[in-house]
Amino acid sequence: MPNAAEKIAHIEAALRHRFFPLVPERAQRWTVEQHEVDRCSRSLAAYALCGMCGIADATAAGALVDGSDDGGIDALYFDRARQRLIVVQSKYKRPNNADNPQGTGPNQAETLKFINGTKALMERRFDGFNAAVRNRLDEIEEALDTPGVKICLILPFLGEALDVHAKADLDAFVAQWNNLSDCMSAAVVGIAQTYDWMVAEQANQAVDVRLTLEKWSSVTAPRKAVYGLVKGQDLAALVTEHGTALFERNIRHYLGSVGVNVAIEETVRRRPEDFFYLNNGITAVTAAITQAPGSADRCVFGLAAFSIVNGAQTAGSITTASLAAAISENAKLHITIIEVPDPTDDFAVRVTRARNYQNQVRGVDFAALDPNQERIRQELAAVGIRYHYRPSAESRIRQDDAFTLEEAALALACLAFVVTDGQRRGHRGQNAVDFVVIAKREIGRIWEQEGAIYSNLFPASISGIRICRLVRIYQFIDRILAGSERAETAYDRRMFFRHGRYFIMAFVAHRLPRLIAKAAPGLTAEEEREISQETNHLSEVIFATSRAMQVDRGFLAIFRNLTDAQPLAEKVLLRLAELDAAQNQQAPASAAAPVIAAAATDQA
Repeated sequence: MPNAAEKIAHIEAALRHRFFPLVPERAQRWTVEQHEVDRCSRSLAAYALCGMCGIADATAAGALVDGSDDGGIDALYFDRARQRLIVVQSKYKRPNNADNPQGTGPNQAETLKFINGTKALMERRFDGFNAAVRNRLDEIEEALDTPGVKICLILPFLGEALDVHAKADLDAFVAQWNNLSDCMSAAVVGIAQTYDWMVAEQANQAVDVRLTLEKWSSVTAPRKAVYGLVKGQDLAALVTEHGTALFERNIRHYLGSVGVNVAIEETVRRRPEDFFYLNNGITAVTAAITQAPGSADRCVFGLAAFSIVNGAQTAGSITTASLAAAISENAKLHITIIEVPDPTDDFAVRVTRARNYQNQVRGVDFAALDPNQERIRQELAAVGIRYHYRPSAESRIRQDDAFTLEEAALALACLAFVVTDGQRRGHRGQNAVDFVVIAKREIGRIWEQEGAIYSNLFPASISGIRICRLVRIYQFIDRILAGSERAETAYDRRMFFRHGRYFIMAFVAHRLPRLIAKAAPGLTAEEEREISQETNHLSEVIFATSRAMQVDRGFLAIFRNLTDAQPLAEKVLLRLAELDAAQNQQAPASAAAPVIAAAATDQA
């Protein structure tokens, strides 16, 4: 799970993505940073209303009243359904130490201003407020005239606990108004609550369906299941209505009109009566099977939390065929539906794995069964990034706001670990050289869910924000090294940049640990310049150091074998230590040139 710094980075990225289009800059002549903090603060106030009341972003942004003469109040909203008047004071103070975010909430003076503003509202002293507050007077007075209404004071900020003096003042104010009845409450909305709201919004909702089976039968022990024939047109209607949500427990989504899927479409359209005989059928799991009155020839079943765990390609192909023309009623296929009432029961996963092993699948496909991957998808979806951990037609399209599990695994393998020498291998955690060699030699091993490598790359503690940053860094360095390969005319240097990319990336991560570990999903222009300079410098150091190893082997052999790559890494570590020592002995103004010159001398 993400740490506090990563949660804050996640929250800010989500606020920018969702609310900045709705919360423009003010007219004040502020610096860019002042405008950004102000917009983040107002966006946080608006999002607190979304989290508390479940309202749309635009509605929440419309409830903002922040500005001069706001009485310390940033947003007002009457939640009529729950009879609550929500009064918000938001603070967006970035902590100096994001892992220990103290002092980020309102101080005592700010809290007292909020208390006095709320008191003025409740006493209907509106004259001192700005136009934004007065424009909501009808709503405010309606709330204040509603018997049993509760005034809810909400304080969202980048921390978890109020200042002790601010809390004492707030508690006293609430206690005063609750003297007769429980009419007021106050709640802190810290980073944990805001983060949890944002991630929970991205969870896939369970799909409940009704499905008609023909020629059906059932078993009741040891588990309940029904099986029979389903019409292709009924299945296509379900896919059209629910989309990928219908396959959330599958290892893959529909891959499009490729390979065998084309043949399935052709059979459905041209030989519908043969479809049952030529297709393996589909398998689904459900939380509950409910039977309507019917007969053995035809019966309607209600299926709660229904998911197709094997047959996504069949279902998708039938749906694609239905878009071209109506499907014949003679196109039918076999379906098995297994009831798994307990969502924590791993039997559904076992069914998915067993049924799909009968088809041609890759190791990466089964990573979709890891619940950790769905958590990562939800985290990234909250900040506007699409993470494809299931193969699908959409995942094949290169887009700036999306990446795949394969890209994530490769970025983690190249950038998430420390380069160590032979004496310290096994004593300082995983060695980056091990991972980059495996990625070069057997790339499929890094995303095999049951392998030891996968669990190291995707531990339960990994956050979506960290993965996104490493993918962005990986993509940026890869573009630099690909450009270097294209620009080279000498064969050995082209092969170095082609086969040594992962190795070079591991050293970039080794040399820029703070930049790599920063809790932010993307890169600034300054960070890109620093990465670019370090990548070019390290490339020359590594190339020069590897020259002696090229007597009897090429770069492909060197970088895909640990017996060559580990000694090379140790020599590079020593060479970098020498260059660092030489640089430290020189005046700061002239330190950079000798380091680069030394690398160039080695190359010659």
